[in-house]
Amino acid sequence: MNCQSARLSLTRRIISGCAIERVIETGTFIGMTTEFFAQYGIPVITVESNAEYVAHARARLANWKNVDLRLGDSVAILQDIVREKIDRSVPTLFYLDAHWSGHLPLREEAQLATGHFARSVLMIDDFAVPDDPGYGFDDYGPGRRLDLEFLLNSNLPNLSIYFPSTPSFQEDGARRGCVVATANSALAAILDDIALLRRSGWSRPTNLSEKMSASGP
Repeated sequence: MNCQSARLSLTRRIISGCAIERVIETGTFIGMTTEFFAQYGIPVITVESNAEYVAHARARLANWKNVDLRLGDSVAILQDIVREKIDRSVPTLFYLDAHWSGHLPLREEAQLATGHFARSVLMIDDFAVPDDPGYGFDDYGPGRRLDLEFLLNSNLPNLSIYFPSTPSFQEDGARRGCVVATANSALAAILDDIALLRRSGWSRPTNLSEKMSASGP
């Protein structure tokens, strides 16, 4: 969570308010955020592609029996998970943080999460907060900027989208941006009531003329 107090508080509210029963994390790194999730006693599946990081994370998480740490590509492992015999109807938080430089699996991860988990909530780290440049985010050049345009240029359902309501100057730690999204209307109603979130006014254009109008001059 980048040592961000407001982000930690926000995540706690989402887990409790949405009655999250499973966490799926991509981009374990050395397991610090995984350990935070593990403390809730719910199943946590976490994925990391770097074997050295996995070794560090495995040592950190050794005493957490509710953590399933997997080494491999996040998209490939999510594809494995959707084929496994687990209850995909329970509220599931996807913490997506596997993006790095030349490897940006975010859109595929989001498609797998929303397409196969009916009650999923996505929280994406290192994401641009449109009206608050004080929050850092990943930008790897044209077409590789982690923002709404990048995320939604994919085969996703209509999403309710939220950004932190805490201004960056009131946040601490690394001050990295994030976005929260869900395709589930019942979960969206819960997220609407979380004071640490504010709903985005974005909506998907529904036809060509609307797209042209939305693009502007």
